[in-house]
Amino acid sequence: MLLIIIVGLLTAFLFKHLYWKRRNFPPGPTPLPFLGNLTVLKNYEPGYECWKKLKEDYGPVYTFWLASLPSVVIADYEIIKQTIIKDGGNYVGRPYFPISGKMRGGQLGLIEAVDDRWVQHRRFSLQVLRDFGLGKNLMEEKVIIESQNLIELLKKQMESGPVDIQNNVDSAVGSIINNILFGYRFDESNMEQFLTMKVGLARHFELAAHPIGMIIGMYPFLENFPYFKDQFKIVVNNWNTLYDLFGKQIEEHEKIIDYDTAEYSDYVEAFLKEKKKHEDEPDFGGFEIMQLKNMCFDLWVAGMETTANTLYWSVLYVLLDEEVHRKVKKELRDVIGSDRVITSTDKSSLNYVNATLNEIQRLANLLPQNLSRVVGKDTVIGGHLIKAGTILTPQISAVLYDDKIFPDPYRFDPTRFLDENGNVKKIEEFIPFSVGKRQCLGEGLAKLELFIFFANFFNQFDAEFDPAGGIPTTKKRFGVTMKAENYKLVLKNSY
Repeated sequence: MLLIIIVGLLTAFLFKHLYWKRRNFPPGPTPLPFLGNLTVLKNYEPGYECWKKLKEDYGPVYTFWLASLPSVVIADYEIIKQTIIKDGGNYVGRPYFPISGKMRGGQLGLIEAVDDRWVQHRRFSLQVLRDFGLGKNLMEEKVIIESQNLIELLKKQMESGPVDIQNNVDSAVGSIINNILFGYRFDESNMEQFLTMKVGLARHFELAAHPIGMIIGMYPFLENFPYFKDQFKIVVNNWNTLYDLFGKQIEEHEKIIDYDTAEYSDYVEAFLKEKKKHEDEPDFGGFEIMQLKNMCFDLWVAGMETTANTLYWSVLYVLLDEEVHRKVKKELRDVIGSDRVITSTDKSSLNYVNATLNEIQRLANLLPQNLSRVVGKDTVIGGHLIKAGTILTPQISAVLYDDKIFPDPYRFDPTRFLDENGNVKKIEEFIPFSVGKRQCLGEGLAKLELFIFFANFFNQFDAEFDPAGGIPTTKKRFGVTMKAENYKLVLKNSY
């Protein structure tokens, strides 16, 4: 009898996980109980080839189980356009992951916020960014200053031998968003603080995108079990390191803020003054301190991590391709012809530079696993009825590596973005900043930073890899964003 009961329970368990829970979703790989399809992802680090193979096996719309959560993946641009672009209002929700309640205090900040909170804080953040000059000459001046500071720093360092530019690039880009958030830039006096933030963020991103990190994110109770306990401690420590630093900045602002004036000098001050206006409302009308910490995290990450990583990839890709390197230098020499500062007014004259930047963003493909949405109402996607509340992932990385759109997609070829006359051409499927109503908030600033930093770096320096370090690899490892392996450069003045 006991054996019959055990067999019956096991049969019911397998029936539920292998068929019943999957019956209303598009086809996809068979999920394991508790683990879902994360074991499939583990075999395709950092993930690109996983999405490509699943598309080949199951079609452009399939289901991928993030542990116990089913996510409907769209790996085709035309379907993404018909859904998330043309019906954007139906795809603005975010899924709730259990780890968020423990670490973030809920769906706070901007990246994971939903409903009125997301609308409220996206609008508020855009207004603050505009006040600080986004889309105006004022913001460009800030970017140029950091670009020139970086160049001067590298000129000093190159006199002592090969240079690892990564920390310098990161701190220069980080200074721009840090100035907006907290009112100061990074220099010799606070570089230790920056490196602490950078290391904590890198560790957090690396683990968060690893299958083990995803499992921890879905099942926080695993912190009570061996092995997972140590992994969870790493997550908590990295998170707390960043939040403690943000918290200290907020406390310092609270000590000196003048609530009698409407003006503000940085984002935190603007937020605190807005919070004061809502002090008689429940939870300060959505402007509570925990929301501010999460906003600092989201904006700091969005403003530093992706742009700095793309710039680091840009030097790597260009120097690995002699022809691209030669053409970039030739165009800069022909059009600029001196060591003057390159500004956005030069952009329209530097077609090959712009095409190269586009190809770098496409090939770097920084988000192997794109951020998911939640479907707002029942809808049909790719012939499948998708119910309201379903998690949906527009797999942008699959589009950027789609060989029907970008033949031989792993080859670095800036001419993809040039027409027969050598002008930059628009490719509709080139969507590195995502699409829809939750498209990247800082796209305009990121594009400006990429152009200013890249063009001025290659105009000022003749660069090559340090012979002692050998030829660096372009291998990518699990991470929320893709980081290039470290390399050192031998730099010389171009003029």
